[in-house]
Amino acid sequence: MTNGTTWRYMRTLIRVAPWRVALGLAVIVCQSLTEGLGLLMLGPLLQLVGLDVGKGTLGRITEFLTSVFAAIGVRPTLIAVLGLYVLITSVQGLVSRWQTTINLTLQHEFVAVLRRRLYRAIANASWLFFSRMRSSDFTLVLTTEVERVGGATYALMHLIATAIVGIAYLSFALTLSAPMTGMVVASGGGLMLLLKRRTQVARAAGEGLSQAMSSLHAAVTEHIAGMKTAKSYGAEDRHVGIFAGLTERVQSMYVRTVRNQAEVKYWFDIGSVLLLSLILYVSVRILAVPTAQVLLVLFLFARIMPRCSDLQQSYQSFVNLLPAFASVMAVQARCEAAAEPRVQAKERLELRHSVRLERVSFRYEENGRAPALRNLELSIGARETTAIVGPSGAGKSTVADLVMGLIVPDRGRLLVDGLPLSPARMGAWREQIGYVAQDTFLFHDTVRGNLLWARPEATTEEMHQALRLAAAGGFVSRLPEGLDTVLGDRGVLLSGGERQRLALARALLRRPSLLILDEATSSLDSENENRVQRAIEELRGDMTILVITHRLSTVRRADVIHVLEQGSLVESGTWDDLFARENGRFRALCMAQGIESGLPAEAFYPVHAGFAG
Repeated sequence: MTNGTTWRYMRTLIRVAPWRVALGLAVIVCQSLTEGLGLLMLGPLLQLVGLDVGKGTLGRITEFLTSVFAAIGVRPTLIAVLGLYVLITSVQGLVSRWQTTINLTLQHEFVAVLRRRLYRAIANASWLFFSRMRSSDFTLVLTTEVERVGGATYALMHLIATAIVGIAYLSFALTLSAPMTGMVVASGGGLMLLLKRRTQVARAAGEGLSQAMSSLHAAVTEHIAGMKTAKSYGAEDRHVGIFAGLTERVQSMYVRTVRNQAEVKYWFDIGSVLLLSLILYVSVRILAVPTAQVLLVLFLFARIMPRCSDLQQSYQSFVNLLPAFASVMAVQARCEAAAEPRVQAKERLELRHSVRLERVSFRYEENGRAPALRNLELSIGARETTAIVGPSGAGKSTVADLVMGLIVPDRGRLLVDGLPLSPARMGAWREQIGYVAQDTFLFHDTVRGNLLWARPEATTEEMHQALRLAAAGGFVSRLPEGLDTVLGDRGVLLSGGERQRLALARALLRRPSLLILDEATSSLDSENENRVQRAIEELRGDMTILVITHRLSTVRRADVIHVLEQGSLVESGTWDDLFARENGRFRALCMAQGIESGLPAEAFYPVHAGFAG
């Protein structure tokens, strides 16, 4: 599984930034070449300080460099050789700095591309799939997990750079003393095999960290959202205890990772010193390697062994971070599998006659719960106010979701002016809809910014007009900065009624053909409810209005009322017709809410002082 994930990761990285990966590898090769040139200068330096380099490979390299100096007219003095060595080392430093910059750029570019792709997949997923997922799972992969993938990218490039430079050192060492180099390679390979189990620990720790972070993000999201409830029950300490436990789990995963890496480094360093001492003894006492050659090989091995340690550390970091890539790809794949159909061209669609549901059935779960709707047949007439009422769980909000195209019927179909609501028509249809929900969501932005979310090209005059239609112009004008007043998180600076009217203004700014009010006034007090209802009354006849509610007093003036019961349509008609049915379900619901049919319509919309605001 790890190998498959690794190859998938590398293929994705190359596809995302092929030229930057190629540039990074080219710079790594340049770095290894400058390292090699620096190594070549060590032969003349040893000869200049009085050590006999002999007639072997080192002697031949020294003779070659001496002839190069002679060819360019420079006498190979100590100062000249040291100056060239410093120059080569400086170039090597510049290349190394360039490599670091390229690696970091590649890391963040890869993260940005993955994040954009993932968010696009989330945004294009069907509403049904989205509603079944925890928002914290999306937050986790879009932030922490994607950043960990970036860390894996940096670790991989560092791993490749270390390996290539190490190969350059080994190649030079091999030319100097093949027996010594062979012993070092064999010993180092054996040491890495002995530490292989620690790599498996690193991978397991990485997977555990992803799971622990998922639980922690879920707790943070849910606890902060439910803080008011926690305080009302005096459950703050319980929340803190749960959070502390999850935090300790994440901490233990991080500590486990760090401890494992430190232990690997410790044993690698100890093993390296023991092996190097043994190899040095064999080289001097048994193989009788010349002193200058031994010193140079020792210098090379002193440079190689830390790189081997870095190689092991980089590999462990990469393996530890790789599960984050698997998590990101898994969420993206699930979202793409649940994506809404996309079409290139959108058909124009405008409600002129009716929206009709024909024998529509829908179930939220394939097994378990009963169907939300069963063979539903109903019609929503254009420029009429249609109400859908019934007890909780009757399927009212499911109808609203179907009409908006957020969910697709299991059976039956939805027609707009006689045309099936197909994917090709979905985009145009949603542009014709204004939606106001019970739980009003406002962004941490200005009034203007919240309104423009509905229609970015709207003018200030159009915004003021929408506010007037929603009976929100008065309170907005009294805000400190008017349209430019920041409303706080979820509009906390406004009352519930003000938030609801602002949401209505946002929906009206779209100039919709169909306005859907899904329990839009159920959480308001009587005064604010009547203000919103008065605003809606002003729109009658100008647009099609669909009211979803269980509070029957709000639909007294609806043109048609549909009564749902356990997902089925049980009654339809006007208020008076439905109430006149002695044993009707609508009449029973009215009686349960203490409503008498004899009250005049105005009784449901009493005029309050200050209604204009």
